Parts: sequence; C-alpha cells; structure tokens
Amino acid sequence: MGVDIADPSPEAPCRCPDLLCADPDRVLPTTNEEQVLLVAEVGLVASLLDGQLPEPKAQGVVTAIRLLPGLRGLGEEQVNMLLARAGQRTEGHRQWLCDVACGLTNPALRRVAFRMAAMFCAWDGVLDDREQGYLDFLAQAFGLSAGEAAELFAQATAHMGSVTLLGDRASQPSAP
Repeated sequence: MGVDIADPSPEAPCRCPDLLCADPDRVLPTTNEEQVLLVAEVGLVASLLDGQLPEPKAQGVVTAIRLLPGLRGLGEEQVNMLLARAGQRTEGHRQWLCDVACGLTNPALRRVAFRMAAMFCAWDGVLDDREQGYLDFLAQAFGLSAGEAAELFAQATAHMGSVTLLGDRASQPSAP
C-alpha cells in the first residue's frame, strides 16, 4: 500500500510520488528557519530549469529571497552563500525533491514556495515540459488540489499576462 502524498499527518513517512525517502527514521522535523531555506531553494531551482538566468531574473530571485521571513536583511555575500548552498543541496536532484516534500510542512510556506516556483518557471512567458513537471511535482508533494495550484499559479503570474505552454502538454486540454 502506498502513502498518500496529500496526507498531512506526521506518521506519513514520505509525501513524494516515488517514495524515495520512505524510511521514517530518515525524516527529521525541520525548523521554521530550515523551511524558509527550502522555499528559497525551490525558487532557485525553478529559476534555473530553463537553463538561463538573465540579470533581471537573477535580481528577481535575490529580491524574492530577501522577501522571505528571516531573510530580509541578507547582504550580498549572504545571498551568494545561500545560493551556493542551494546549488550544492540540489545536485542530488531526486533526494532533494524528497527533502522538500517531507521537510516543507508549513502550509503557508508551501504556498509561498509554489508561487515562487510558478513565477520563476513562467518568467520568460513560456512553460516547457520540465517546468510544468516541476510545478506538478510540487503541487502533488504539497497536497495542493488542481484548483488551488491553478489559483496560486495565477497569483504568481498575474503581472506577466499570458503564459504559453510548450511540449506535450500544449496540445492537451487544460483542466477546469
């Protein structure tokens, strides 16, 4: 029997779809500070999925990170250290995804992380399959309904106008 990733109970050993971290002894509670850092990492990964980080997008990442609770007063060197830490932690892609799914438990921070990811995935006005897959994973791991994920995406991208879907998903009808 699989674990329901939407199950918010602490007994659920893993919320990721692949159950890569199903060992309950491996899952440690995260502090609010650690969860805020996970939000920053989620946003950074989203900003890098399309393989380009132009200066305006890089400044957007730094600004978004500095808006997170506890990170408002970060200096340039501290931001660079945070970005380097995120880069190192995310090198083990699938394990990092499990860490996010299990460690980011605060519902408000989950919504912030999803909005940040949506904003950076859609930064260039285009969502490719890789970016959409990342958002789908986050929505599933965070237990967001399709409607809630769509609403958070709309909030994150409202200032951008329309966002174009590329790849296989562009030809599929969108969910209501």
